[in-house]
Amino acid sequence: MSDQAKQRIDELIEHHYLGQLNEEEQAELTSILKSDAGARERFREAAMIDAELRYLSSGQKHAKPGDKGASTQTQLIWLSALAASLLIAGGIYIANWSPQRPGADSAHHFPTASNSLAQLAVGYDYDFEEGYGPQLDRFKPGEYRLTDGAVTLSFANGVAVAIEGPARFTLVSPMRMELALGRARAMVPEAGHGFIIATDNLEVEDLGTEFGVVVDEERNGELHVFAGEVRLHGRNQSPELMGENSAIAWKGDKSPRAIIANEDAFATDASIGYHYWLAQSQALRKDPSAIFYFDFESGGDDPATILNRAPSGVIKSGDVSGGIWASGRWPEKGALLFEQGDDRIDLDIPGEYDAVTIMGWAQVNRYDHALQALFNTRDYDPGEHHWNLLRNGALRVGVSGAYVITTAKTMPSNQWTHFAARLDREKRISSYFLDGTLVGETAWDIDVPLRFGPCSIGAYGTTRPGKNGEPDQVDYSRPFRGRIDEIGVFARLFTDDEIRAAYQAGKNF
Repeated sequence: MSDQAKQRIDELIEHHYLGQLNEEEQAELTSILKSDAGARERFREAAMIDAELRYLSSGQKHAKPGDKGASTQTQLIWLSALAASLLIAGGIYIANWSPQRPGADSAHHFPTASNSLAQLAVGYDYDFEEGYGPQLDRFKPGEYRLTDGAVTLSFANGVAVAIEGPARFTLVSPMRMELALGRARAMVPEAGHGFIIATDNLEVEDLGTEFGVVVDEERNGELHVFAGEVRLHGRNQSPELMGENSAIAWKGDKSPRAIIANEDAFATDASIGYHYWLAQSQALRKDPSAIFYFDFESGGDDPATILNRAPSGVIKSGDVSGGIWASGRWPEKGALLFEQGDDRIDLDIPGEYDAVTIMGWAQVNRYDHALQALFNTRDYDPGEHHWNLLRNGALRVGVSGAYVITTAKTMPSNQWTHFAARLDREKRISSYFLDGTLVGETAWDIDVPLRFGPCSIGAYGTTRPGKNGEPDQVDYSRPFRGRIDEIGVFARLFTDDEIRAAYQAGKNF
């Protein structure tokens, strides 16, 4: 996001919280927030502050964690300082903030934390009918009409409901929604026990479960219980229990009949997340700056070859040596499991570059060695980049002849992590990110063009000169222990927001 774009979004957010947005500005703000993850983060910060200041202005006691005796006045000072650090630093001036927001029309403004019931957690290809959609990804009490795609609603009590369009539903309270049309799958943790999805025919009360409900235009429907139990409340009938792996179907007002439960017939937040990532993946593979992009999906006939999805043609594919094809972040997602000492993907990237971005997803199973290689050039000639991991998970990264740094932030084991690097020869600055957050940045000592040449994802190769006229040999060390299911190198500098967006698109697994 450019400075000009940040200034504009901050201006729109300020006007929004002062109740000064006209219809054109409201549409502009909605459009920006729908498409820009960085803008949504700025709005969430402002929303939190607005809600806290509104609460404190009521005069009720609201102690900080660990300070039960803190007074409202102390809290207001504390929140004001927080507001100043977040909003003024971002260019939003709040001196005119008012808890009443004079002149604001509540029907045309985003519901604050006090009256919103849920927020959009993830979605793909979705669209709401005009006038029946959420305001800035927040859902307050009322009716909603999802015309296309699928979304997951996340409630404050931890309940997640995946809804597939076309759908019509009404949010009544944090513990109740009504489904008039569509498919909804509820995933309910302990804190949400008692959550209800109601149809015209019956109410389904959660008793610690995961269940799906479908209703069509003729008021026919189905209920599938995937885990735990639900309590059914039918018209003129006593409540009854249904256990996991059971299902019923009904037509109109007729009595339900037993059917076979089908978990695959309903989307989950993870399956919606997979399609959300897939859309982002399609965009990355079409990026004209892509040197290579491996998505580890099917499509090749040879398991020893991984296809380059990028259209640039810089390289055709990578050669898989060892490793086991496995599942990635989602069951339907491919990945390569690195287990043996020399498991790797070999590739050869020609040319020199002034700007490079590296991005991918990896899960480290364990740290067996002092150094593990993630993505390194063979040997370490001037201008070549290395990405290693220390035994404690810290990043050990550098460009030969320019810099070497070790990050304080570590890459956890047994957890999928988004990693990214941005190498800028012009400014001589390199930046490293984990899960969309900057974890290391350094200036270069000298000017040197960026090169790759022969390189490997996984085990690191070093050249050993041959003896008595024999050809050189390559020895492999620093074995990577884990899975990788996406990685790409691009000949341009991704912005912070683009890196964050790539993380956001891939994290819903």
